[in-house]
Amino acid sequence: MCANIEFLLLTADSFLSRCKLPKILTRPRRYLSIENIDKNLVESIKYIGVICPIIVDRDYYIIDGIKRYVVIRYLKSNNVSIKEPIPVIRLLEESFDDKPISILHLTYIINKFRAPPSDEEFSEELLTYMQDIAYKVWEVLNKDYEKAARHLGFSVDLVKRLVEDYVRSLTSNG
Repeated sequence: MCANIEFLLLTADSFLSRCKLPKILTRPRRYLSIENIDKNLVESIKYIGVICPIIVDRDYYIIDGIKRYVVIRYLKSNNVSIKEPIPVIRLLEESFDDKPISILHLTYIINKFRAPPSDEEFSEELLTYMQDIAYKVWEVLNKDYEKAARHLGFSVDLVKRLVEDYVRSLTSNG
């Protein structure tokens, strides 16, 4: 794991201009909608501020804190003041561009220890995670299904299905 970190205290404007949503294109859009975020989180950020730091990679892609990002973006777009500063932990040795699989794995580990989601949410999130990982491994291994299957410990048929579902979700989300 990354030992080289940078702790930042940012204004809302600086946070929004630097930090970006991760490159996980299969992530269901409903997770990025303010209507689907707990209203208590919105009120908490509005009046208390962001308490738990948002974790980003060296390129400012969000590893942990997407809901907090969505709330901050929503509040700022509606000209609502936000208690600042916004704490950000930047992992200087981690990069979604260089190591997308390790970033996705890190995201999964961080979120695994949160309050348990419903079975449906967990199943959908796990499937999304598996599709992301399978596609990235398949792509890194020159689109070789057999090598990807060996690397992941999955059957070739499962890797093919996950990759096909991933590609299909990209075209339906685009």
